[in-house]
Amino acid sequence: MGLHTLKISTIRAESGIVPRLTVRWLMIAAATIFAFWPTWNNLWRSTVDGTAIGFVFVLPLLCVVAAVGTDLRRGPELPIHDRETDKIVGGIGLLVALGMQALLMPRFGDNYELMHIDALAAWVFVWGAAVLMFGLRPVNRYWLIWLTPMVLSPLFYRTLAIELGGTRFDYSVIMVVVASTATTIAVSRNWRRGLAAFLISIALGTALVYYLSNQFPTVPLFLVQLFPAVGTALLVGAIFYLYQRRGKSLKPFDRPLRKPSTKTSDWTILFVFGVAILIALTPLPNADDIPISQGPPATADPRLVVPAGWSQISTEEFDWPQRYFGSTSTLTRQTIRADTPNPAWDALMRQRTVQMDVLQVRRAATLSVYPSSATYELQNARVSPTVQVELTRGVVAEMYTIVDDALLLTWSNLNFIWTRGDGAAQRVSLITVDNHEPDAYFPEPSPSMASNGGNSLALLLRGKSSTEDNESQYKDLGMLEALGRHIVEAQQW
Repeated sequence: MGLHTLKISTIRAESGIVPRLTVRWLMIAAATIFAFWPTWNNLWRSTVDGTAIGFVFVLPLLCVVAAVGTDLRRGPELPIHDRETDKIVGGIGLLVALGMQALLMPRFGDNYELMHIDALAAWVFVWGAAVLMFGLRPVNRYWLIWLTPMVLSPLFYRTLAIELGGTRFDYSVIMVVVASTATTIAVSRNWRRGLAAFLISIALGTALVYYLSNQFPTVPLFLVQLFPAVGTALLVGAIFYLYQRRGKSLKPFDRPLRKPSTKTSDWTILFVFGVAILIALTPLPNADDIPISQGPPATADPRLVVPAGWSQISTEEFDWPQRYFGSTSTLTRQTIRADTPNPAWDALMRQRTVQMDVLQVRRAATLSVYPSSATYELQNARVSPTVQVELTRGVVAEMYTIVDDALLLTWSNLNFIWTRGDGAAQRVSLITVDNHEPDAYFPEPSPSMASNGGNSLALLLRGKSSTEDNESQYKDLGMLEALGRHIVEAQQW
């Protein structure tokens, strides 16, 4: 056995297979890191801030586990390659990644933090580069591994977790399911082994997530996503590998030597890095929400003090933000009305009504994931460009209008974000409608990822012009600016 192993190692070293494959993967990794460097910075910053996007750093590790296990059980294969097909398909893959980054992502710029199309484009880029470097047939032997990150996009991952309850446990247990799937792919020599690996991984990973979530409730979410998923995949995969190799050498390369992959030309490498340069030159959407200002000290009641000259008509509580923003999140709608009419606000001297929605969350970073327009049920609506408004005490707000062509109504929304001194943050939204009657309809605070599907489809097919209102007159800007300043001053500073 020792002589046989030495012979294989000698042949491998002489043929240069390991260095050649390693160099190709290093080139792909270098091109991907360079092309999407702003994306990785943005993703890591969001991960550190406590959002759930850190799962994108876990997925590649699970894919590596599945790929290594799949490779270990593959037998000898004929080196059949059609380089013309490889060039065409790989080139199309790289161009698709470029199109997603340069054309598709700007259309959904307002929902950049929610969708992160650039993370999906990075995976498409890696696939296209791998096809050019190794060939279509070798790459597509791992088709299920390539498909998993494309299906589990950031938008789908968040939606699935929210439907399950939106807790830390829900976000993390989804990664356990993905890890169990990766382990199943790695060890599935037959369906019984695959089923056993899946069930063991699910049970072990879920137990670890439950333990970490309950014993360490303040540990960063990324760690709860990472350790149970990757740890379970490595442990269960190693157990099945040791069982399969019982009585044999444990060296993973003690198996028939496969012929090396097809050759890679210089132009292929240049093309990969050329597309990487073009992607690197494509700017990311302005994902920053309105500035976060320093607010007054926190109070036991998250509702705001109504300023003088206005009366509170009613209040309403909503519990759905707990699934989107965390278990401690609250959303209160305070309906306020002006005590006296103002001719500058209504020519018929009617008392204006304003909805004041106060969303309080534990981490301000989650507010950029779901912008204010995404927390209202708006179908077939057109949104105007935002204008920045300087209030008082250093608080900066932004205002935009929403036109509903079906209801023939226009709403104005002025919102600002401030911290309340205890780590919590609030987004205050002041909403008016151009129908000044007391019973005028206002948009309801409601999860809108599904209800805005029509807007998303129009945005995809027709561009941003189909959902933008470029002729808005911002009629209520003066009223909302004055009210916003009074609200800021009315709080207990």
